[in-house]
Amino acid sequence: MVNSFLKPSFIFSFLLSLFLSIAVSPGSMRIVPEVDVCSKLRFPGYCANVLKLAPGADLYSLSQYTINLAHVHAFNSLTLIHNLINTTDPKLKLRYTSCSMDYNDILLCLTQAKKSCTSGDYKGMKSSAAAAIKNVRECDANPPVDPSPLPKNNKASIKMSKIIMILADFMGGKH
Repeated sequence: MVNSFLKPSFIFSFLLSLFLSIAVSPGSMRIVPEVDVCSKLRFPGYCANVLKLAPGADLYSLSQYTINLAHVHAFNSLTLIHNLINTTDPKLKLRYTSCSMDYNDILLCLTQAKKSCTSGDYKGMKSSAAAAIKNVRECDANPPVDPSPLPKNNKASIKMSKIIMILADFMGGKH
């Protein structure tokens, strides 16, 4: 007697669902020179430094790598913020508390960008990256002037999110 787990219909269904969950569109497998991607941005040198470390040259690999890098960076920024919250300056404490909420949202946006990329929803990927930028800017908008490394981290978060947006455009066939 064949175990129901190993019936051919189960195996076929499993393999089909596995294939559909990892299938990527032809546009995402396209190889585009990093100079073409980075030329669409105001910071091509920074972009080139990010993309040259990616393990693959196709748009999907570049996107996954950049989203993962942005996620790690956002997590590290959130960790920094949690360390800064202990300040005795009440205005900075309020700023960091607000930025903590912003960076929680940024992490959610980047998680959604990755899901959108994986599913082939490049408009959703771009929209999620744009939402991450909006949250970073909300953190930056909080007074007072911040003497910590956070403003520099915010700039890097914006740059990485803009790279993700350009990659989404390439994958969606806009470039």
